[in-house]
Amino acid sequence: MLQLYPVFSDHALFQCASTLTLRGIADPNAKLEANILSDGVSAAKGNAIATADGTFSLTLDTPAGSFDVYEITVTAGAESVTLSDIQFGELWMASGQSNMEMGNGHQPEFKKMEQDIIGTGIRVYSMSYQKDGADPNTFSITPEDDTPGKWLVADGCDNWAGVSACATAFVLDLARKFKELGKTVPVGFLNVSWGGTPINGWIPLDVLDADEISHAFMEKQGRYPLEEKWNTYEGGNFQQPAAMYNRKIAPVRGLKVRGVIWYQGENEVGVEWSHRIYANALRVYHRYYTELFAADPASFPMISSLIYPWVYGNAGECMRAYVNEAFVETAKESPEKFIICPVDDLPPVWAANLDNHPIHPAHKYRLGARMAKLALANVYGQSGQRAPATLDSYEIDGNRLILKFADVGCGLYIKDGHIDGLYIAGENRHYLPAECEILSADSMAVWHPYLENPVHAAYDISSFTCGANLWAGEYPVAPFATDIKNKELLHLEALPFLNPDLVSVWETRMNPTQVPLEVYYFPIWKALPESEVCQDNAFVEITEGYAHSIRISGNRNPIGAYVSATEYHLLNLQKYSAMELDLYHRGKVTGYLEFVYAMENGVQTTVQRPIAETEGAPYTFKRYTADLTNLPEGRIAQLRFVFEVEDNQPLYYVNIAKIVLKP
Repeated sequence: MLQLYPVFSDHALFQCASTLTLRGIADPNAKLEANILSDGVSAAKGNAIATADGTFSLTLDTPAGSFDVYEITVTAGAESVTLSDIQFGELWMASGQSNMEMGNGHQPEFKKMEQDIIGTGIRVYSMSYQKDGADPNTFSITPEDDTPGKWLVADGCDNWAGVSACATAFVLDLARKFKELGKTVPVGFLNVSWGGTPINGWIPLDVLDADEISHAFMEKQGRYPLEEKWNTYEGGNFQQPAAMYNRKIAPVRGLKVRGVIWYQGENEVGVEWSHRIYANALRVYHRYYTELFAADPASFPMISSLIYPWVYGNAGECMRAYVNEAFVETAKESPEKFIICPVDDLPPVWAANLDNHPIHPAHKYRLGARMAKLALANVYGQSGQRAPATLDSYEIDGNRLILKFADVGCGLYIKDGHIDGLYIAGENRHYLPAECEILSADSMAVWHPYLENPVHAAYDISSFTCGANLWAGEYPVAPFATDIKNKELLHLEALPFLNPDLVSVWETRMNPTQVPLEVYYFPIWKALPESEVCQDNAFVEITEGYAHSIRISGNRNPIGAYVSATEYHLLNLQKYSAMELDLYHRGKVTGYLEFVYAMENGVQTTVQRPIAETEGAPYTFKRYTADLTNLPEGRIAQLRFVFEVEDNQPLYYVNIAKIVLKP
């Protein structure tokens, strides 16, 4: 009858210098004894008596971390169970939804990782999604103890393909650093994540019920009465409150861990009520997990990745900004508990064997390494910046906003040319791409040349562009929006053609209701017939920090290029009064903008506006302006830049170095 639950099994790595509570089933009221044995000598001993229903919990003090191998024996009368090849070291929990779940097999560098982990002693507890033969869409309303699972050891086997790539890289970097420091302590993690799950799925029902905000949210979802509605959501049963806790977390109760690495929140992005209470859910989660799992309750960090750009809502809706703000809010108020990990600067690498790019970017090894760097600084006493910079305060200074940041490390700087993703707005909350100047290590000025009364600034909040390049010390600056608390949702239409350093944007060209939704990269600029268009890093407006200009060339007049509106990158240019362009060219140039409207009732409307030379462009560039007032209403499908060049050379060209829209 004596039986331990699956997590208490051979090859386990348990948290060192802490406690371990063995759990299982024995005869009712049986007397139990457990020993941690090193070469047959007891290193720790404990006793317990099974309950009337036969369940038992038996707690042992665990030894200091080392690569020494132990046995654990549990006896109940004549019965005994022995766990072999047991080690004690640094154990972490890796949890969340699909981006934490995303396995090594989806990483381009997986073959190298397979070799890198050999000999490191890394161990991971890999849990099944259900019991053999069970209905995959049926979940227990009470905690489960016997979800199948097994401990994997980094020995070169191919069973790591389905293990969390982010967490694998995280513990590998810890192991490498420990070895470098001469610290002989093994590391490992609990692989407990499930794609498409909300945060309240990872919290027990009684804890959710006791929290007023969480309780109200479940009622708003229509989840009450729970018992009557349980398992009635067809394919969505796995998203029920507490379902993941019952299936994935309850089975590992009794273990202690150093902390949690967390990648979750996409499920809360699209629903306003849900994402606005996410900070509260994080506090509830952390409070309970500290009580249940913390090896050191005074130091139990939750290192969370921020949410990557994806198709959240309609064009311009900055839905993910609210979940990211929740992470930032909790990290600022309790830096000893919550640590954020920026992610938008990482390229959205496509995993060839996985769709949904870039909601599942295959850069998980880089993310895991960044999380490890934060853990080493915050938990293990290593040097380095303990947190990414966050917006601390701001003030209005004439036609500029002065932003001040906290946790800047060695100071603010812009990486790779002109700042991307920075916006400014007046009272009307109409956001315009902003210019900036770094004033000191922790402050910067933000402005738009034609916005006289700025009120708000925002950075890196668009749901449709990535590549954030404002840094402070060792990490990108965390996203921010000064009016995030406004009751109206943030709306910011990204206009990627304004930045000549950008080559392409990702978009979908199919039914957005398709699941999974696939997106691909497409070029921002395209050439009109008889023309060519490309980036040029020779003729550049250097005073504005751009690394490129857009070069339009051809062997005959006119030459031109165009940008198209897409479902997520609109051309609502009726909002602006004028467009300024800084151009470089030979000879004399006349040109115009052509606005091509979406066809209605078989009729295509086009409107032209001339480009006239004005004063203001520095160096060899000339400034031109086009009047945009009184543009007809309607959806602009295409914006064309057309130039007639008077020059006796065999190749005509015009370089566009900078584009500014006037409000």
